[in-house]
Amino acid sequence: MNLNQSQLFKLQQTANHAATHAGHYIQSQLDQTHEVQGKSGGDSLASQVVTEVDLRAQEIILSLLNPSIQKFDLGLLTEETIDDLSRLNKDYFWCVDPLDGTLPFTERQPGFAVSIALIAKSGDPVVGVVYLPNEAKCYSTIKGEGVVLNDKPFSRATLRDDQKLHWYMDRSFMSTNFFDEVKSKMHAWAKEQQLDLEMYSTNGAVANAIGVMTSKNGYYFKFPKKTNGGGSIWDYAATRLLFEELNLQVSNANRKQLHLNDPETTFMNRQGVVYATSHIDSDLVLQLMDH
Repeated sequence: MNLNQSQLFKLQQTANHAATHAGHYIQSQLDQTHEVQGKSGGDSLASQVVTEVDLRAQEIILSLLNPSIQKFDLGLLTEETIDDLSRLNKDYFWCVDPLDGTLPFTERQPGFAVSIALIAKSGDPVVGVVYLPNEAKCYSTIKGEGVVLNDKPFSRATLRDDQKLHWYMDRSFMSTNFFDEVKSKMHAWAKEQQLDLEMYSTNGAVANAIGVMTSKNGYYFKFPKKTNGGGSIWDYAATRLLFEELNLQVSNANRKQLHLNDPETTFMNRQGVVYATSHIDSDLVLQLMDH
């Protein structure tokens, strides 16, 4: 089954509604105290924590997506539910991260988001929605239709050039034994471009990608590694399509397409990820991987 543009538009609107509805709930809980629970995940703390807000946000989203799952025979992959592998059998599957950035949320800091994508069995997203609850901003796209922000066309042409290189990273990156070396190289490279380096390390993966997307010059990357982690499919599903629609770079660490339906794992550590603005030389990341 191939979904047509009219069907994709309706599914996009469904995802918009689900993301914003869950996001409003999440924001209403920001000032409350929430018990942080452990769960199985990757090798970083961020991937091993969950709260009742994550679970309730997922319930809200699924209550709104379920009718479309039945109608279009879609698969489903969500962060807070065991992978049932329907993503490998259906022509399309919903990919849901109900609360990306649980740690900053529990710290009552910005950097959390809701992410929903519709992905073809091939691993290519066809609908992508990201909602930032603390900013009340919904970025949304259908493959081939451009990006909208709160239902109005989004263009990077209006972004202010602040003469900075905005480097977004996961907080776990700062504890690696190669962080100081990479930081030094990033400072040197920014100086060559006559840019000041600004670093961010408290966001979730989705907010990191959006940070790059809304910067004149920006970077977010994760090196490949052997241990499980590196984020999961749901961390990059929606933002990959947003970047593609804006002609920005999004790829794995080998400059190949970021594959979002590996039959063997939902983790991305084998691939690594690179998000970059069009004004940044992507070769830098490959050089950094020789650390």
